[in-house]
Amino acid sequence: MIYFSQLLETAQIEKLLKRYPVGLEVISFGIGEVLDDVEHSISYYQKEFASFKDNTPLAFHGPFLDLQPGSCDGKVRSLTKERFTASYKAAQAFGSKDMIFHTGYLPNVYIDKYWLENVAAFWKEFLEDKSKECMFYIENVLDTDWELLKEIVDRVNQPNLKACLDIGHVNAYSHKTVEEWIKVLGQRIGYVHLHNNDGTRDAHKGLEHGTLPIESILQQLKHYAPHAKWSLEIGDEKMLEESLQWLIKKY
Repeated sequence: MIYFSQLLETAQIEKLLKRYPVGLEVISFGIGEVLDDVEHSISYYQKEFASFKDNTPLAFHGPFLDLQPGSCDGKVRSLTKERFTASYKAAQAFGSKDMIFHTGYLPNVYIDKYWLENVAAFWKEFLEDKSKECMFYIENVLDTDWELLKEIVDRVNQPNLKACLDIGHVNAYSHKTVEEWIKVLGQRIGYVHLHNNDGTRDAHKGLEHGTLPIESILQQLKHYAPHAKWSLEIGDEKMLEESLQWLIKKY
């Protein structure tokens, strides 16, 4: 299954969804102001997405700005849980069974051991009352290698918690190659964010606009994580459509 991320205006999204058999990764409910009155926001976006929501598979990207499931401050973790829960409620309202959240890891801020203990405990508690039919994916962002992401998935040890591998983030922030990440994480990977950059910053460019060897990476994904879903996280309409055409033609 191929998705694309909601980085375009709704009119642009509607146009692409009419042309291509893809899903949409919704990011609207990743914004704090949208979650302040989640019932109103659900109603608003039910209307905003009316032309395609019933025929388009939807994944939901959860909130992440200023949130930290690994925080040493219990009130910060509590607010994080509150926001995550609100976004989960929205995903359920739209019938989505796929949710993506960030690890929240900030290099050199916490001692990794304690941060990991907090994150694992957070996710064990968070998943207790959630639908087993909903898959949750934890995404690398500033993570410099795969170790903490791997440990989160293994320690929580639930069939509905897997990794979201963001290959653009690996290229910009990690000292390991994407191929190394894929080999180590293997079938822990359930979802993949696909985009490219020049290795200096997270640019969300098209698949052929950067230094990542995309074709090789996709072959590695097919081998090591054959059941993972792919999402194009590209912020330019032309680059997104070119990348969609390229993916559909090849895969």
